[in-house]
Amino acid sequence: MLTELRIRNFAIIESLALPLSGGFNVLSGETGAGKSIIVGALGFLLGERGSSDLIRTGADKATVEGVFDIGSHPAIAALIDERGIDTDDGTVVLKREISTAGRGRAWANGSPVTATVLGEIGRMLVNLHGQHEAQTLLDADSQRQILDMFGGATSRATVVRAAYVELA
Repeated sequence: MLTELRIRNFAIIESLALPLSGGFNVLSGETGAGKSIIVGALGFLLGERGSSDLIRTGADKATVEGVFDIGSHPAIAALIDERGIDTDDGTVVLKREISTAGRGRAWANGSPVTATVLGEIGRMLVNLHGQHEAQTLLDADSQRQILDMFGGATSRATVVRAAYVELA
C-alpha cells in the first residue's frame, strides 16, 4: 500500500508530500487542479517512460519518491529480496529522478535499480486506473494472477510454477 508520495520539480509541482491512508484513495478536483500531474508522477515512479520535459522550469532535476507498506504482501517482499534489495520492517521506498540532461536514475530502498526493475516492483504495488487505462489489465502476468485468484487456484498455480522452474 502506498503510504506517501513525494514529488519535487515535476511539471508544475515544486514540492508536494501526499500522505495516503489505507483502503481506497481517490484524487478528485476541478479541471486543471493537477490530478493528472500527480498520477503522471506516480506512473513515472513505477517505471513509465520519462523525459527531461517533465522537469519543472528552472529546476535541474525532477524527483518522485513513494513509500510503500508491504508488511502484508509476502510475494512482493520475496520479489524485492530476489532482486537483492534489502527490506526493513515491511517498508519499501522507491525513488526515481530525471535530470535536464535526460539522465535518469532509480532506487529501491537506497539500492540503485533499473527503471525495468522499478516497473516490475511497481506493478505489484500499485494499480493505476485512469479514464482510459487500467495498467494491470495490460500485463499478461497480472492477467494470469487475476484469473488464478478468481478461480481460487492461487496456491495450485504456485505449485505448478515451482514444478515448471524445477524442470526448466
